[in-house]
Amino acid sequence: MIFDYGPVVREIEITSNRLDTPGRMVFTCLKADSVKIQEGSAVEFEIDGIKMFKGYIFTVECSQDDKVIYTAYDQLRYLKAKASYVFENMSLPQIIQRIAADFGLTTGILEETGYIFPCLILEDESCLDIIFEALYQTIIHTGKIFVFYDDAGVLTLTEARNLFEQTLIGGGSLAIGYTYKRDIDSDTYNRIKLVKKNEQSGRTDVYLHEDTETIRKWGVLQYYSQINENLNEAQIDELCSLYLKYYNRVLQTLTLEALGVPAIRAGSIIPVRIEAVPELSVTRLLLAEKVTHNFKGDDHTMSIEVRSFDQLGGEGIV
Repeated sequence: MIFDYGPVVREIEITSNRLDTPGRMVFTCLKADSVKIQEGSAVEFEIDGIKMFKGYIFTVECSQDDKVIYTAYDQLRYLKAKASYVFENMSLPQIIQRIAADFGLTTGILEETGYIFPCLILEDESCLDIIFEALYQTIIHTGKIFVFYDDAGVLTLTEARNLFEQTLIGGGSLAIGYTYKRDIDSDTYNRIKLVKKNEQSGRTDVYLHEDTETIRKWGVLQYYSQINENLNEAQIDELCSLYLKYYNRVLQTLTLEALGVPAIRAGSIIPVRIEAVPELSVTRLLLAEKVTHNFKGDDHTMSIEVRSFDQLGGEGIV
C-alpha cells in the first residue's frame, strides 16, 4: 500500500556524498500524528516533479519531546556487506552489474568508462568499498570524473559532465553564506611510492615519482600503497605518474549555504562565483562532493561542499 505522509512530516534532511557513503534521508513526525512506518519500508521523496530520494527505513527513534525520527538509506546501504571478488578483463560498469546482481539490486544507466581492469582482486572488503576502489582507479586511469549513485531507486554510473547544473550559485544568486579553505594537509602528496611483491625474486619492487619543486616548498608528503593488480612494470610506473599528477596540488574546499535547488546532488557540477574570494571572482565550474538538502515548512535550503576540480579544461579551482 502507498501512503502520502507529506502533510504530517515536519522536517526532512536528504544527504548525498560523491564517494563511499549511501544516500540518506532523515525525516521527523510527531507521535500525535500516529505515523507508524516499519523498518524495511520503502520511502520516496519528490518535489516539483523531481525524484530526490528513494530508500528504505533502517532506524526509528523516539524522543521525549514527542518526535519520531525516521532514517532511510538508498540501495548503496546494502553494499556495505563484505565479500571477495576477482575481476578479470572487466570494466567498472560490469563490476557494478555483477555485484548488484549478487545482492538483487536494481541498476539503471551504467555508462561505459573506456577502461578495462586486467585483473582486480579485492578480498574481505565491503562491496561498497570494492566498487568505489574500482571507481577511484577508473578516474585515475581515464582522467575523467565518473559518479556512482542511486538515482531514486536505480544504481547509476555517469560522467560528472552529465550532471551539470546551470543555476549559478554565489553572491546575489541563492548563496546565503560560505567558508573557503586552502590546505596541503588532508589530501595532498608530492611523493608517490607504490610497491608490489615480485613473485619471482621474492623481493618487493618499488616505484617512486616525486616533484622536487613542491617538496622544496612543502616538505615531503608521501603517498604509499601496495599494488595488488596484475599490472606490469610500465603500467605501474604510469599509475605512479598519474597519482602524482592527481595529488600534487593545494587542495581548495568551499562550503556553500544556499537556497535549495532540488536537482543538485553530490557529483553535480555547479557554476559558482563569489567576488570576495579571488579564486572565485569569476564563474568557475565546481564538483559537489557532499550536498545536504533541508526542508522545514515551506523553506528549502541546502549545504554544498566542493573541492578542487580541474578536469573540465581548467574550469575548476586550480
